[in-house]
Amino acid sequence: MLIKLFRWLRGYLLIRMKGQSPERFINLCSNRYIYLWDLNNFEGEYEFRILLKDYLKLKPIAKKTGTIPYIKKKYGLPFIVHRYRKRKGYAAGILLFCVILYILSLYIWDISILGGHSYTPEAMLKFLKSNEIYIGLQKRNIDCQEIEELIRGTYKDIGWVSAEIKGTRLIVKITETNMPAPAVTATKNCHIIASKDCIITKIITRTGTPKVEVGSVVKKGDILVSGVVDIIGDNDILLNRKPVIADADVIGKTLYSYKDKIPLNYIQKSYTGRSKTSYNISFFLKKINLYKPRIPYSKYDIIVDESMLHVTDNFYLPVSYFKIKYPEYVEIKKKYSKEEVTALAKEKLKRFLDELKEKDVLILENNVKIAIENNTCIASGKIVVQESVKDFKSIDDSEWRIIDTDESDGNDN
Repeated sequence: MLIKLFRWLRGYLLIRMKGQSPERFINLCSNRYIYLWDLNNFEGEYEFRILLKDYLKLKPIAKKTGTIPYIKKKYGLPFIVHRYRKRKGYAAGILLFCVILYILSLYIWDISILGGHSYTPEAMLKFLKSNEIYIGLQKRNIDCQEIEELIRGTYKDIGWVSAEIKGTRLIVKITETNMPAPAVTATKNCHIIASKDCIITKIITRTGTPKVEVGSVVKKGDILVSGVVDIIGDNDILLNRKPVIADADVIGKTLYSYKDKIPLNYIQKSYTGRSKTSYNISFFLKKINLYKPRIPYSKYDIIVDESMLHVTDNFYLPVSYFKIKYPEYVEIKKKYSKEEVTALAKEKLKRFLDELKEKDVLILENNVKIAIENNTCIASGKIVVQESVKDFKSIDDSEWRIIDTDESDGNDN
């Protein structure tokens, strides 16, 4: 992509070449470091592309080889500037467009919430807005680490959060504690700590000092592998300590609590086929109604299809087009049979277990029971699993620096 942009800025040509010695022509270009690309043979005549600055170097080579290279097509910025050199308004328009794009690039125009099951993107966007994080905010006023700490501190059942700015987008990824967090790799000196309460079933230490062994019962936050390594001399005398990036595979036996309720009585929507549609546009967060019909239905859904204008996948602009549908439906009261609701509960449990397996969690025991009580199907119980239980914690200087007391006393004198 960068090479294409470079060539477009410099300008390049599509050349068609006639003559008796095209192979010699190409060899001489290579010997003189003239770069040709997209070389093709069309019934004895060659076509290739060449940078504008190199085209003038072809004249002596063409004369020596008896070939005739002629320009078939021109590409790039130099030719556009030349074509419109007398149209100052056009050039000013391009410059103004570039300035506007630059100004827009300083703001966040899209916030994407990825992951999570209990918390919808709408609910998380509302929470962020209540904490002064919203679409239209300048990127320099956004601290991604602060956002991560804010979400973790507010929602105790969200165990992992990642916030990053890409182009004009703020992307927030969350993982709830009822699902395992994605693997994290440390880049600074740190300890390995327990990510949750568990029993250690496997530990392989590559770097650092192990603090637990197989069978150890640990709580969330306990140090499993210390990132402080003791340097021992003769007679087991501690000479020094040094911090490292603790590295180990730590597997533990943990519990997941599962509970799901499904009422036997439910309402089914039956769509009539009738629908109304409205159209809106949004410009710099201001909505403008283009067309909104009267909705004569007593029961209807609202389906919003938003298309946001963007230059690239991560460069969104503050311009959106909305197509809103209002399909009519009627409500029909229904009731699951015992077999139907049990099958539905089992299917939901299976999806939960499959999601665990996709994240390399080994299921040891499934103690979830399904029962029907008071017109409600209840699936509840514990799931015993084996999974990676490591997290990272930075090392404080006081944990490894050895203070020379003798030297300190001497300085006091």
